[in-house]
Amino acid sequence: MFHSLRSLVGGKPIKREGTRRAADGIEPEAIVDLTEDPVIKQLVDRNKDPIICPVCLDVVKEPVGTKCGHVFCKECLTRAMGPSKLCPKCRKSETSFVRLYTYLP
Repeated sequence: MFHSLRSLVGGKPIKREGTRRAADGIEPEAIVDLTEDPVIKQLVDRNKDPIICPVCLDVVKEPVGTKCGHVFCKECLTRAMGPSKLCPKCRKSETSFVRLYTYLP
């Protein structure tokens, strides 16, 4: 079909230099190896408290998160948002939400 990749892009070489990312030139303050057992244990220990849904005031079932950072039960958020598409907690406009998955040791 195409004789070469060059013919596909119109004979111009693909330019990669000059591409910048937001974090270019920023040095990290620390690097943490998240695969070490003590680090994993600390992360799990800090999150022992269950997440409470602000709508039903119970432990979240099928947790979902909004772009504004609030966590709800999937069913509670779906019902509470209704046609208004506003976050029930802060009333910011929300068009969608994300299913959250948690690690249980």
